[in-house]
Amino acid sequence: MASSGSAEPGLRATLVACGLLTLAVAFWSGNWVFGRLVRFDAPPGSLTFSRWAIAAIVLTAMCRRELPVLARAFRESWRVLLALALFASVLQHYPVYRGLASTTATTASLLNATTPVFILLISWLVLRERLGPAVVAGVALSLAGATWIVARGDPASLLGMELASGDLWILLGTGSWAVYTVCLRWRPTDVPARVLVAAIALLSSACTLPLAVGEHLLGHPLVLTPTVAAGILYIALGSTVLGYLCWNRGVE
Repeated sequence: MASSGSAEPGLRATLVACGLLTLAVAFWSGNWVFGRLVRFDAPPGSLTFSRWAIAAIVLTAMCRRELPVLARAFRESWRVLLALALFASVLQHYPVYRGLASTTATTASLLNATTPVFILLISWLVLRERLGPAVVAGVALSLAGATWIVARGDPASLLGMELASGDLWILLGTGSWAVYTVCLRWRPTDVPARVLVAAIALLSSACTLPLAVGEHLLGHPLVLTPTVAAGILYIALGSTVLGYLCWNRGVE
């Protein structure tokens, strides 16, 4: 009886974690659709900055009673937070939105399904985590699926094919997200999940502001149509605030 009782909390925690991670993926699914929809009026730098700036405002307001904790996190863990911000914004979302300008949302979301492969490989190379036979088989299957997608269903074409630029951008963003997930291992553990995401959002806003300004100066401003405004709000509140809160808590 004692063994059964002690196993129940572990099972409950596993189910909660899986539920949170599933919710995060659900919130992120709309990011691909809206990112593709607004590609002509929202340059990648401006879109990336907008989502993180709005998220930073919302998350900071949510953490207003924990501002001392937020300040301490910046003071004591700024290197880790900056790395997380770079891998979550500049190196992930900017490439994703660049890629969506020349590939479909369906292809992008399917390529994004290779994220677990990157996470496992990075964990193996950096953290020396063991990969069992089932995990290796899953990695092989995922890589085969990604190769099939990139080859457009014609494996023979791989011998002389050149990847579409949009596909390469998507894969870059996918790899960056995998690094972000692995780097969460070194997050400050005494900082609540919402405070951690608020810190990442603030730093991501600062990191992506030069991209938005540069695009504007080069003649590619953000055109704020009703569709673009709706897309940015969903991406900022759904894909960023709710998605990251669920993901970080689930990984934890």
